[in-house]
Amino acid sequence: MTEGEAAQPLEAGRPDPEDAGAAALVAIAAIVETLDASLGPALLDLPDGVHAHRKAVRRLRSALAAFRPFFDGARVDVLRADYRAWGRELGDVRDAEVRIEFAEHHLAADDPPEARVLLVDDERSARAFEHARLARHGIGPAAAGRRRRLAAFLLEPGRTAVARQPIEDGLRERLVQQGERALDRADAALGASASLDDLHGFRKAARRLRYATEAAAALPASRFGERADRLAAAAEAIHESLGAHRDGVLFAEHVEALPGSGAALEPIAARARLEAGARLGKLPATVDELRAALRAFA
Repeated sequence: MTEGEAAQPLEAGRPDPEDAGAAALVAIAAIVETLDASLGPALLDLPDGVHAHRKAVRRLRSALAAFRPFFDGARVDVLRADYRAWGRELGDVRDAEVRIEFAEHHLAADDPPEARVLLVDDERSARAFEHARLARHGIGPAAAGRRRRLAAFLLEPGRTAVARQPIEDGLRERLVQQGERALDRADAALGASASLDDLHGFRKAARRLRYATEAAAALPASRFGERADRLAAAAEAIHESLGAHRDGVLFAEHVEALPGSGAALEPIAARARLEAGARLGKLPATVDELRAALRAFA
């Protein structure tokens, strides 16, 4: 897995879940453990801390969305909104980190010194300000409230009748639904007039499919085996390539929008756009693999 922690089998000693809803709750609880463990490093600004915690937030929101039919939908929606807001705050810091990484990657030896000041030094100062705000909010009343609501959900999620499905049948149905949702968005993303929003919508759908599949595959009772691994890998390939494309385009737009960017920064933006465009070359093949992986899984 190229985006940090891969899904690992859950430890022995947990009681085997008796139905699909119980299995989904075990998977969500495992993500919450990672969420809690990654919060401190994020707030302390340890290396990769914000990135890791943001990924945990996204995994939680993806699992809640994919497995929503098993639980009280209104409570799931509140939690997803809670962690969407927190994810956006994390994103303000992480986006600055990504812009710095892109600047370091695309700055050339013959670029003028002011380019580094604008794209690296000033960005680091802005990121420090955003992180200070994040650290305050991460221990504030809103943070305590969303974590209490999450704890209450884990204790009593409001199970629905759908939750009583057999584990394999229930989880497969949910994951196939997410796969079909992703492929529905592939058509717009592959079109000649695809916009950045079309690509982003497809990327988010692939990300949800990936994270939900990895969560299900990590369950001790999972019997999906290589089929789930293939489906998660296919979704990951789309998620990663479209993410790199979007980051490159947004970096280029950021550079072009800087006051007085002019000729000094134009080559940097052009290099970023060129590299981002190349990320789309294999998209049709990755979509074909997703279709094949979903057929094999279903």
